[in-house]
Amino acid sequence: MKKVLKKAGQSTLEYVIVLTAIVAAILFAASQFIKPGVNKVYGDVGNSLNASGDFFTNHIGIGGGPNVTGGTTGGGTTAGGTTAGGTTGGGF
Repeated sequence: MKKVLKKAGQSTLEYVIVLTAIVAAILFAASQFIKPGVNKVYGDVGNSLNASGDFFTNHIGIGGGPNVTGGTTGGGTTAGGTTAGGTTGGGF
């Protein structure tokens, strides 16, 4: 009986292993170069969101910050009979 060796399956598996190693190396190298850029973008977005949150807290009165409103009050009489007038707030 003759022994027939099929090396086609073995060489295909070797190609798959080598290709997987190359792709893994490329992905690892790319992640090392891309990671600082992605972190910078996320940091910029976070800073922007914090700044907008501070704006709403400080100027509009949302989130427990100072409640600043614009407009006028007064014009009526108080218990003592004097007229109160003027402006309060200031808005932005």
